[in-house]
Amino acid sequence: MNEKPAQVLIAIPEGEVHKGIAAAIDAVPSLEASFVYRFQELESAACCSAPDVIVMSEEILEAIPLREAVRRIAVFAPVVVLASATSQQELVGLVVSGAVDVVTLSANYATVAAAFVERRLNSPQMHSPEFGSAWNADLTSDFAEILRHEINNPLTGILGNAELLLSQLRGKLPPASVQRLETVVDLAVRLREKIRCLAAEPSARESSVDSVSR
Repeated sequence: MNEKPAQVLIAIPEGEVHKGIAAAIDAVPSLEASFVYRFQELESAACCSAPDVIVMSEEILEAIPLREAVRRIAVFAPVVVLASATSQQELVGLVVSGAVDVVTLSANYATVAAAFVERRLNSPQMHSPEFGSAWNADLTSDFAEILRHEINNPLTGILGNAELLLSQLRGKLPPASVQRLETVVDLAVRLREKIRCLAAEPSARESSVDSVSR
């Protein structure tokens, strides 16, 4: 009984690159390709068709940063990205995480992309529960960075200004207004501590994993 071909979802604009990738995938009997041509179509197809591997080109992006687009797609399946050497720098962290492979448009790009697809399908890690753990760690690390800088910094400003108002206006404001300012300070302090705890959790988990692995 023949095994069902692995499903490869290809998102590349029509042209020579599209033809090259399509021919390389078609040359592998164990692979079956389907095609989309826009990023919005790629997200929809990846969600609905559950491909085994996704091959996408940076040329399909519609005003979406490459890293963001790849992160959104990589939740559905491993991704092979066709990108320029310059664009590769955006994806270094995702490549290290193991969720993404990047192929530059060199002379043998189609062969290399097909080889990456086969490697993904033949990898024993692909269907294991541990697959993507480094990828998840990358996401968690980014979230911690957002907490530290994008939220904690404005919060520090809010707390500082509220404390300044209290020190300058205590005794000049009605008791109810002072109480409201004190509530702002108290909530800001509690939120700051919570952010510190959440931002520290990824490092604590990584240390725990490292200790176990040793």
